[in-house]
Amino acid sequence: MKKKYYAITILFLAAVVVSCAKDYREAINAPEEAFYKGQEYEAAKMLLPQVNKSGKDQLLFMMEAGYLLHIAGRYEDSNKVLLKAAKIAQIKPISITKEIGALLTDQTVTNYRGEDFEKVLIHMYLGINFLMLKKYDDAAVEFKAVNNELQKIKTESGQARYKQNLMAKYLAAIAHEQRADSENSADDREYAEVEYKQILQLKPGLPMAREDLTRLQQRAGGNTGELVIIFQAGRSPIKVSRGKLLDDPGMNTAVNVALASQKLAAGVTAASVLTTVSLAQNPIPKFKIRSNMVRNLRVAVMGQQLTTEMLENIEYTAIKNMEDNYSRLQAKVAGSIIVKAVAAAAAGIAAAEVTRKLSDNNKGLSSLVGLLVGAGTGTALFATMKPDLRCWHTLPANLQIGRMRLAPGKYTARIQYIGYNGAVVNTKMVNFEIKGKEKHFINIRTVE
Repeated sequence: MKKKYYAITILFLAAVVVSCAKDYREAINAPEEAFYKGQEYEAAKMLLPQVNKSGKDQLLFMMEAGYLLHIAGRYEDSNKVLLKAAKIAQIKPISITKEIGALLTDQTVTNYRGEDFEKVLIHMYLGINFLMLKKYDDAAVEFKAVNNELQKIKTESGQARYKQNLMAKYLAAIAHEQRADSENSADDREYAEVEYKQILQLKPGLPMAREDLTRLQQRAGGNTGELVIIFQAGRSPIKVSRGKLLDDPGMNTAVNVALASQKLAAGVTAASVLTTVSLAQNPIPKFKIRSNMVRNLRVAVMGQQLTTEMLENIEYTAIKNMEDNYSRLQAKVAGSIIVKAVAAAAAGIAAAEVTRKLSDNNKGLSSLVGLLVGAGTGTALFATMKPDLRCWHTLPANLQIGRMRLAPGKYTARIQYIGYNGAVVNTKMVNFEIKGKEKHFINIRTVE
């Protein structure tokens, strides 16, 4: 009995240590706030000590710091961090059994594996960094990796769960087009042409892609260069709890269906099992939309005008990714919870019987066993079950692009930020230079 008491004490102390540890969401608050005030580099520096320290949240700190360095224009530094993050975040298949098991534990003390779309976006930002650094070969590799990683994310039947990423394909086409122009490479020109054709198959109503394909096929670019606007709009959604397990109609139904299929031990009732799980939170979180006040950008240069087109809706992808998982895992999560709850209820009845038998001979021991029964009931166990709310906070809500052919020279672009009501909410003037047949990239992020 002393050994059992010692083991319970150790578990209790471990729980206290975990509860006192600083939550990732607390750790990201100050850097995130600094970022939203326009202090991107300062925000990144706040996270760098965590980036270099191994731990359960290291991948998250790497993604956040790498992205903040990207927005700060420190593209080389960003790549150093994101390349390491990409190795940690390699998408590896995980069985449903292991996935369910992870959901029914305290996930905040486990290593963060990253959502599928987050792992994909690491390669997206590596590619954009390389574009900004004019390292087009490396950029093309990373954009190809985006869609390669998407192909690895399969359904139970082995089918790909996601379509290809249009933003990555478009930026890959631009990278190959630049190599074709600078090196007169027929292979790169052909690759870019294939990319544009595939983009049009995926999104036929995208006039920009059709114009680019026609220009490429006719080699109508001449000796002009190009302005490319990359626009990252708003704030990505973040994870929140769905609330109590039984408050969700779908999960409530799944729990009751699973309970009806269980053979209950003597003394265990359906009501007692439902009471056991009544305090449990739904272990699968959901994404909550945050602010995004700017619909797109309108850019004017020397009488020419472009409007950015959204090619990657991170907001939609995050929510769909989570809801797909919820639909896929709901019944299995409910079944696993009920199995544990029934076992816990039966164990509670058995322990209560032990308590009763000991009570006449050893009052002190009776109290201890009573304590263990209370701590070991399913109610106490499931009361600690909570969803993992960790996620990549600093991402934008969506990614957009705009292109304009320009002769070599120095220019000033008037960039208007267009709200969802069509009104201009802000205007900025940006000076830039087109050199020869090169592409000049302007990378813009809004946080409201």
